[in-house]
Amino acid sequence: MRELDKEEKNPRYIAFIAVVGIAFLILVSKLFTLQVLNAAVYEERALQNRIRTNIVKATRGQIFDREGKLLAKNITGYQLIHTDTKPLTPKDMEILNQLKNMNEQQISERLSTERKPVAEKLYDTIMDVKKISAVTGYTPDYLLDRFFKQQRVGTDKKILVIEDLDKNVALKAIEKLNNTDRIDIVEYNKRFYPENNIASNVIGYVKPINEKEYKDLKDEGYQNNDLIGKKGVEKSYDKEMKGQDGMENVEVDAKGNTVRQVNSTESTAGKNVYLSIDLDLQKYMTDAFSGKSGAFIAMEAKTGKIITFVSSPEIDLNLLSSRISDSDWNALAKSSSKPLVNKGIAGLYPPGSTFKAVTGSAILESGVSPYATVNSTGQYKYGKVIFRDSHKYGHGITNFAKSIEESVNTYYYVFSQKVKIQNIIKYAKEFGIGEKTGVDIPGELAGTLPSPEWKKKRFKKAKDQTWLPGDLINMSIGQGYVLATPMQIASVYQTIANNGVKMKPTVVDRFVSYNGKVEENKPQVAKKLNISAKTLKLVKDALRLPVVGYGGTAKLLRIDGYPVSAKTGTAQNTGFSDNHSWIAGFFPSDNPQIVFVSLVEGGGYGGVASGEMARKFILKYREKYVLKKNVNDDGSKKDGKDGKNNDKKDDKNKKVVAKN
Repeated sequence: MRELDKEEKNPRYIAFIAVVGIAFLILVSKLFTLQVLNAAVYEERALQNRIRTNIVKATRGQIFDREGKLLAKNITGYQLIHTDTKPLTPKDMEILNQLKNMNEQQISERLSTERKPVAEKLYDTIMDVKKISAVTGYTPDYLLDRFFKQQRVGTDKKILVIEDLDKNVALKAIEKLNNTDRIDIVEYNKRFYPENNIASNVIGYVKPINEKEYKDLKDEGYQNNDLIGKKGVEKSYDKEMKGQDGMENVEVDAKGNTVRQVNSTESTAGKNVYLSIDLDLQKYMTDAFSGKSGAFIAMEAKTGKIITFVSSPEIDLNLLSSRISDSDWNALAKSSSKPLVNKGIAGLYPPGSTFKAVTGSAILESGVSPYATVNSTGQYKYGKVIFRDSHKYGHGITNFAKSIEESVNTYYYVFSQKVKIQNIIKYAKEFGIGEKTGVDIPGELAGTLPSPEWKKKRFKKAKDQTWLPGDLINMSIGQGYVLATPMQIASVYQTIANNGVKMKPTVVDRFVSYNGKVEENKPQVAKKLNISAKTLKLVKDALRLPVVGYGGTAKLLRIDGYPVSAKTGTAQNTGFSDNHSWIAGFFPSDNPQIVFVSLVEGGGYGGVASGEMARKFILKYREKYVLKKNVNDDGSKKDGKDGKNNDKKDDKNKKVVAKN
């Protein structure tokens, strides 16, 4: 054996063997950890990669009127979504805005100066944007904004690019985009309103949920691609109509194609909502208000259920629920008639002489006799300031009843000063002036009940903070700082008609679940007024006089055999060429069933413009609910209880009205 072969191994050789051995042991250990110790974990991850969870959307409940006539339903709509959407930075947007007007070759040249990952991302984005723009007509600017702002959803980084595609555009786009992996047209349950603009401020509309809404509601079962109520009943009862989404787990192959359904949970449809609104009356009064700006509300005196609610002009709900163009939106937002304002609950107006029912109650309840009088000469002088009466020559000697009949301002000027501001405020609060009524339509405003304390907070300059006698004088006839919504005035007259029991106003009559179960929206007593029955009766009886009295301001509402009680109001305002026209009341006077209020902006005298609106409503209501229901098949009248002829009773009623 050679001497060389007897020498010890080289130390570097031993070190190499040791390193290889250690590496091998580490590899074996890692394989053992992956395949044995963590096998279950990775098996679960692999399962998750091939099992996808799909949300099964619940069918949204429909909306009907009180008689079951359809007001809102679901139809098939189309949305354009984009998947595998890369996040974009402000710097990316700068480059994309440079690329939007370039052709493909120019785009490639421009992106050649960027890092490869950035260039690939921006190339895919701008080419997809151009493709979507070509098939839908949406501008690259609009689409880029959506790509930048929309939240990426799920493992496939999905965004909603176009929330509502025209059906014809969608069907053509499907043909042109069928080979595009990242762009897809999907169907969804779109909201449709068969009556377009009828009761638009009551019904409201739905739109895709925004980021803030999703953040607030995600723990209550809402998904970030849900439609959600934005206004009206659609908003206030969104959870009832939404239903409960289901879920299905499906196995997919490497290309994402569904192989089989693993398991599923069925969705539960939302509840159908039946409004207390009468569609026939609603349509009739909407037409009556055509060309006018204002509001009309009618409700059941004993329940507070609203049967008609017009805020004119109304808006086409199908326009609002779809993607509205900038030009259409600007036209609505800038319109002098303010169609976006729900005038019934968010329109604030001086209530004018309709407020005298409130002031009068305060005066009587404060100890002034209903027979106490003032002499109306046409003007009332306080210090150096002159306050006018409703008739320039005055009304002569006036007690409480005459002050309501002829709307005598001087009566309220004098006696409001006598009973003091504290009592006027006290009883105005009893009626709910300056407070929300609680009606189940979102967006209600509280109005303004002025007081010395309010004035100090309202104005910054010390000289403007002092409560003056003239403030109370103006307030006593519904002018000055006092502001109310038509809903508040309707609530005042409902309370009077219902003998001091104030009901919570509501537009929803009942709910019907998917299995047919009916849930009544029962009437709720809001409060019982702390006002004596004697005072309420005096006010209630006096409100008959504007209609039947010789000097009445609401004679337009005289209807043979059908007694009506009402108070007109003519309120000064700014921004209109004429005064606001008000009327509020109830009928029939002897057993009130319906309360009404009408406001015509800039309509002038209350007994004319709003009086005409009220008369149209009363006659239409009477035709549907009184005359037609009290006629036998042979044309003779019948009693509501036993079906017997009721001609004699009608004759008796006519004689009573004639006496009044």
